[in-house]
Amino acid sequence: MINLVLGLIFSFLTGLFFLIGILFFKHQKYQEKISLFIFSLAFVVMAGLIFFDLLPEILESHNIYLIIPILIGFSTFIFIDHLIPHHHHEHEHCDQKDHEEHLNHVGIVTIIALAIHNLLEGLTLYNVTVNNYLSGLLMMISISLHNIPLGLQIGSTLKDKKYNYILLAFLCLSSFLGALIMIIFGSLNELLVNILLSLTFGMLIYILFFEFFNEIKASLKKKEVIYGIIIGGVILIITLLV
Repeated sequence: MINLVLGLIFSFLTGLFFLIGILFFKHQKYQEKISLFIFSLAFVVMAGLIFFDLLPEILESHNIYLIIPILIGFSTFIFIDHLIPHHHHEHEHCDQKDHEEHLNHVGIVTIIALAIHNLLEGLTLYNVTVNNYLSGLLMMISISLHNIPLGLQIGSTLKDKKYNYILLAFLCLSSFLGALIMIIFGSLNELLVNILLSLTFGMLIYILFFEFFNEIKASLKKKEVIYGIIIGGVILIITLLV
């Protein structure tokens, strides 16, 4: 019974670490430089999430047809790009308002993909904790270390709009909702889980290269980018070792 409660608590706490990162950024000076640093850090952390977490799980299924949901996830965000206004971004040809609108767009699509991913992580975290609370604790720490820099990145992009707060609430509760799904339904079909993982993989690949990298590619020699990549690498190594 204790492990059941801990599973819910751990899944709830992981979502709060997004909020910690978001609130920390909102109270910082020099936000433009910090934003560049955070994009660089989050680029590395998200790359680790994609290639050291999601990809191995997808490959373990030995199902070549999962390329279809990967392509669907990738294509979905291309479609979303055209639905959300003011998202096209070229540093050389945009004013401050256009730049802020683009950043807000990046934050929105990042939240959508991460919420799906964290829903599945919450399901997994709850299941692990029920079987062994120490393993669950270590997994919670690992997830939380990922979520803080991603929360910082989201905080550096979103504008103060009502619908953004709704999206943030969904993101922060997504892991907890995954745990509740585990309680209500017992578990998801393995094929369904693999399809959702593949969809998320495709979405995050798009965000990584067409949003995050676009923000830092013109500033690769700046110290904020270099420091962000280095610290992101350190965080990634820590999460892989935990």
